[in-house]
Amino acid sequence: MTLPSGWRLSPAPGAVAKTGTMPQGIALSPNGSMLAVLESGANPAALRILDAKTLRERMTVPLAGAFGAPVWRDASHVMLAGANADAILTVDLGTRTVAVSDSAKGTWPAAVAMHGALVAAANDASSNVTLDGARIAAGAHPSALAFSHDGKTLYVSVRGENAVRAIDVAEKRVGASISVGLHPGALALSQDGATLYVAESDDDRVGAIDTHTNRLERQIAVGLQKGRISGPGASPNALLERNGTLFVSLGAENAVAVVQRDRVVRRIPAGWYPTGLAMGSDGTLYVANGKGEGSPANPQFDPFTRKSPGYIAAITVGSVRAIPPSVYNSNAATQTVIANAEPQWSIPAQTVLRKRGPIRHVIYIIKENRSYDQVLGDLKEGNGDARLTAFGNAITPNQHALARRFGVFDNAYTNAQVSADGHNWTDAAFANDYVERMWPPTYGGRRDEYDMQNGTAPDVPHSGYLWDAAKRAHITYRDYGEDVDRAPRSPIPLSINTFPGLTGHFDPNYVGWDLNYNDADRYAEWRREFRRFIATGSLPALEIVYLPNDHTSGTKAGAFTPQAYVAQNDWAVGRLVDDVSRSPYWRSTAIFILEDDAQNGPDHVSGQRSTFYVASPYAKRGTYHEHYSTAAFVRTIELILGLQPLSAYDTVARPLYDAFGTAASNAGPFDAVKPGIDLNARNTKAAYGAAISAKLDFSKPDAADARVLNDVIAHAAAQR
Repeated sequence: MTLPSGWRLSPAPGAVAKTGTMPQGIALSPNGSMLAVLESGANPAALRILDAKTLRERMTVPLAGAFGAPVWRDASHVMLAGANADAILTVDLGTRTVAVSDSAKGTWPAAVAMHGALVAAANDASSNVTLDGARIAAGAHPSALAFSHDGKTLYVSVRGENAVRAIDVAEKRVGASISVGLHPGALALSQDGATLYVAESDDDRVGAIDTHTNRLERQIAVGLQKGRISGPGASPNALLERNGTLFVSLGAENAVAVVQRDRVVRRIPAGWYPTGLAMGSDGTLYVANGKGEGSPANPQFDPFTRKSPGYIAAITVGSVRAIPPSVYNSNAATQTVIANAEPQWSIPAQTVLRKRGPIRHVIYIIKENRSYDQVLGDLKEGNGDARLTAFGNAITPNQHALARRFGVFDNAYTNAQVSADGHNWTDAAFANDYVERMWPPTYGGRRDEYDMQNGTAPDVPHSGYLWDAAKRAHITYRDYGEDVDRAPRSPIPLSINTFPGLTGHFDPNYVGWDLNYNDADRYAEWRREFRRFIATGSLPALEIVYLPNDHTSGTKAGAFTPQAYVAQNDWAVGRLVDDVSRSPYWRSTAIFILEDDAQNGPDHVSGQRSTFYVASPYAKRGTYHEHYSTAAFVRTIELILGLQPLSAYDTVARPLYDAFGTAASNAGPFDAVKPGIDLNARNTKAAYGAAISAKLDFSKPDAADARVLNDVIAHAAAQR
């Protein structure tokens, strides 16, 4: 199975069970007969109980909210962090009822732990720990908990402050603060209680803390660094220690590391994005996989079904694998993990995709949320399904023309499912464990905070973003709206920035996310600066341009129709390419255009297949069936500008070598085509879904319920 990223999954050697969306953690019952799986994804939260031997479902208990790993209180009761329920929950498996305790509004418990009668919760929203009725300040984003064996100390990892804090249980106060690696998550005590292990999720390490001195003694590297596989991007996120062996779930590596004597001795292939570990008395290793066994297609997206069953976040479900010791003790398992990540391409002898080559300027255009079939399904040159096309050639003539002239990429995928992780992938070639775990309940309507694009801990990945790489390489760069916010309560368009690397490198007059603002005006502001750069001979080496309005506002009365929004966006893209192609910079420029994700449309191949375009004198005509991804586009940009890879994902991603020639044989100007529909058409009150759309939140990307919005857009497209 090839994932949208280009990494591969291997068939599981043992039993496999499908779960709901995003299982966040698992735990084995005291007698080892049952496995508790906590599901907290885009679909409603639930506790699923599986038979440990067969992985058959015994029961599923719906929950108002939950997060983290479940904890068995006894053979028939499971304790959970209640998340948006703002409480600790206890599920009685006999009666299938849910009891609520330690309720406090605005806490959003993300983890629970117990020692005898003592119960504790780590509260993400209120930055504190609940312990025996007390509230103890812990710091931003407390993540995981572990009691010492004697119950005198409660340890909490604080993801937002790169620390583990030791709480004196008797005194109800923090006794020691231990600095650890970047964005610590999971905790696990050794069986002798002498060592506390902490997953340093963005440093690809596990820290080992001496519990007698409360000092970080050593750090164990767990990321895969082999052959051409290198760079950060393993995301250690769950820990399990047995008899001196430490098992480390590596979410982004789709694997589990086996650590003995402070080094990785083996790797075990898992499903897509493992999130939790448990072990039976016979040594069977249970692995929960947040995204299951692959990326499904969504041609079942039905415009006449109210809840849009093809929504990617709802159909990407998790799994549990049961892996026997005979499999994970084999060295062959390690070779499988390496083979699953190993690059499937070679570097050509001659290429323009290189530092100090003929291409010296890159313009990177980021758009919002369209699938391949939704836009290019009617393009005969590619593998499309025209029956699924909503915004075809009449609405997007420039995107069709770009594909025909500079290359059709019909096997290209966003690494992301939605915008929360999508902008991290487009800007950083990675989405870290905080982002991957937090966006599903946010999109499920169970978390109000949207903090996956803040540029501040804990959403920032190890190597930062493209602009940080440009700054480190001492090249010029300029940002137009990407990850830049509209100033609050400003009567005029004015942008503000929260990303340190963008300070002094963004256009404050360019409006980022704001669907009340026209992409034509964004294009005009970009063009104003572009003309100045031509006059002064100072075009930045890297420009990042955000054109978000193909997201649409549904059919909200008075807003542009979905077709007008998408056509305006297409026209802005076309005119930008037209301007560059008639400028002195054309022969030294490559333009890359993509969507941050594909969640708002159907596709017969994958719900993550999307539209990718290039425009350059060096781009070759043709249809390219090679597997490309968001990270592949990022890596191609890095190669041209001489930037170091940001993660393991862009390191191994296939660059667009095949799509570029060695000569500027495609150097004629690009003629932008005005779409053949009314670019200023507005929704009326009688439009399907107008009343629903008026209630949707369009204050930021994906704030509106995507399932509802998709249904409205599909109806609008069907009735055009």
